[in-house]
Amino acid sequence: MSSSLLSNRLTRRFERVSHLGTHLKFKVKEQLVYPLQDWRRTLQSHPTEIINQKEICIVGMRRSGNHAVLNWIRAQQPGDTCLLNNVAAGTNPYRYKSDNLLRYHPEHYKQAEVYRRQANGELVKRDCLIYSYEDWSLAQIVQPRFERNRELYIGKSSKQFDLLVLRDPFNLFASRLKQNFVATKTKNLPMVEMWLEYAKEFVAESRYLKRRRVCVNYNRWFADVDYRRALAAQLEMPFSDAGLNTISAFGGGSSFDGTGDRKGQARSASALDVTNRWRQFEDDPNFRQLFDSDELWHYSTHIFGELPGTDNLRT
Repeated sequence: MSSSLLSNRLTRRFERVSHLGTHLKFKVKEQLVYPLQDWRRTLQSHPTEIINQKEICIVGMRRSGNHAVLNWIRAQQPGDTCLLNNVAAGTNPYRYKSDNLLRYHPEHYKQAEVYRRQANGELVKRDCLIYSYEDWSLAQIVQPRFERNRELYIGKSSKQFDLLVLRDPFNLFASRLKQNFVATKTKNLPMVEMWLEYAKEFVAESRYLKRRRVCVNYNRWFADVDYRRALAAQLEMPFSDAGLNTISAFGGGSSFDGTGDRKGQARSASALDVTNRWRQFEDDPNFRQLFDSDELWHYSTHIFGELPGTDNLRT
């Protein structure tokens, strides 16, 4: 065996061992160290002052337009706004972002340290804190441990909003198939079941989200300026429609169009045909079988109306 080949093999083995060591280190922290830290902090502190003038929790399935809505809110919300995108259910959002940067992007150690200090209680007063969940069941998002520690993690808020984003299942599932996002991150709910869980919350058949709940019909949000104006009023922010025509880079942008054209130029979000994505998969048997559910058709029609042509998927 040549010395270069031996060196390459040893390097790969070291990287594997190093990765396992890093993974184990974070697992120990998550399961042992952090719960102990939280318990000690509950004994030592009882938050009373307002940290966040406004707190917005955004919930949605991946490829539902979460990032488009989030970008729009952030662009219009005045004052000092902090965004914690795509955090894990049941965790301290600041701690999760700190660990995630150190684990996967160690070059951003300075930002990780900023998050770590806030995770340890050095919270920064802000006009608005926004944090989002993607592909988590609602039961996991509002699990009792997190609800008990919410103010410990992010501080007291003067106003709290739970914002649920829902997209029609035809274009949502097509976008997820395009990006191979069929399985959910939580591993415990198939994609169709998770959409149904969100749809039932949307029509208030369930009540997982306890704070001022704002439900966003992504199809209407994208197409109707009056709908967006009413949404801004619900969120108590001035309406300017800033941020509407920016395709967010979070999550790779649009599943079908990315974040720009072939020359790298930013595209207007309004130029995207977001209600006809499903037509690229209408002859795909794997796609068609996702709609073999009377319950799904019931909620889709109730929330989004009948989308032209989709009735062909019934057969």
